[in-house]
Amino acid sequence: MSLKTQKQGQIGVNVVERIVLKEWGCRWQALDAHNDDAVDGLIFIERGGEMTGQVVFAQVKCIKRKLKKNGDRKISLNAKQLKRNMEIWHRVVGAVILILVDPDTLQAFWTDLRLNGGTSTQIFVPETQIFDRSAKELISQLCGNLHRDVLARKIRTEAIDFEHVRSREHIQPASRKLYLSLRNDNICIGGSGPSVIFDRHGWRHITRRERPELTRYQSFILLGCVRKILQATPRDDFQDYRPKGRSSEKLIVARAAVSFTFRQTAIVKVVLKEIEPEKSYRFHTVYEPRRRRNVLGAQEPLSP
Repeated sequence: MSLKTQKQGQIGVNVVERIVLKEWGCRWQALDAHNDDAVDGLIFIERGGEMTGQVVFAQVKCIKRKLKKNGDRKISLNAKQLKRNMEIWHRVVGAVILILVDPDTLQAFWTDLRLNGGTSTQIFVPETQIFDRSAKELISQLCGNLHRDVLARKIRTEAIDFEHVRSREHIQPASRKLYLSLRNDNICIGGSGPSVIFDRHGWRHITRRERPELTRYQSFILLGCVRKILQATPRDDFQDYRPKGRSSEKLIVARAAVSFTFRQTAIVKVVLKEIEPEKSYRFHTVYEPRRRRNVLGAQEPLSP
């Protein structure tokens, strides 16, 4: 590496560090040259001065590139090197981005290296994806939800909790019987807190026709873990829930990492509607919030 190339590379890193520290309010950790194996530095996402646990792996390029007709910038790499780097970028846990710094203007642009629409020897960096203050939220979303999942309350279920799934009856009437048993068991939040009513409101909500059939099926199965989630979650650990278009309703949600005997662990949310402030609640719905997300918990792009 020539001295000029080395200096230009350091300029790029300095630009990225300034943006991360000053505009993002986050932490930047540069990697030494002999350790930067397809990654030049790490961005540790912070909110309100506290670490979130989200990590962004970044490769920085400081080179002048002409715009293509569609506004993209093109970075050419050796095919063997790019293939090897791609394997590394898909292996790490967190977001992986390339940041391209213009050495003349010191303006920076970025691209998601896992979804980049380049070729076997090229990486494209969109002109519209400027690496500035506004990019923080978009890039942090690429990290997924794993940083929150590890802090979720752990709930362990047993096969007996899902007898309705093994019933010879159709899943809906079998789940209806389970729902009625929850109604008759006087379930309380945290085991001894406010009571939860399982009336026709909740059943109608999870079985309404406009819900996709497979989503209804999922809720039927998850009814088996509702009791344990509610009894294990104190009222103070519930969070306010504001779904779109229903801002007038007072809803709260309990979130837990549920382990099953017949499938992988999943994040499950139980939503309740307040009937009498701090005294009684009505079951509203149960669902998995990570539908249509990848293994990191990041939103999957829509299919063309």
